[in-house]
Amino acid sequence: MLRRGEVWRISGARERLGLVVSSDVYNSTDVPIVIVAEVVEESLLRDSPLAVPMGEYVVMPDRLSSPMKKWFTECVDVADTETMRQVGRALRILQEI
Repeated sequence: MLRRGEVWRISGARERLGLVVSSDVYNSTDVPIVIVAEVVEESLLRDSPLAVPMGEYVVMPDRLSSPMKKWFTECVDVADTETMRQVGRALRILQEI
């Protein structure tokens, strides 16, 4: 099962990395998608005030997508608690909640 906080290589329409942000309850259902925030290498970072650093990567909470579960090919990292706290804060700012 895909779990919240995992960073996966996704091979859909274009290969990319995604941090799973949907809940584990949602991810465990038969719904064929999960919600991810795009993850880029730090060198590819574009200007974003909500970007969250994660080692050599940067999480982009303003780049959300819902790829098919079958497109997830490899778990490459797991975000720590502080990173997920910052991502959650950025998502709340985006939604004004």
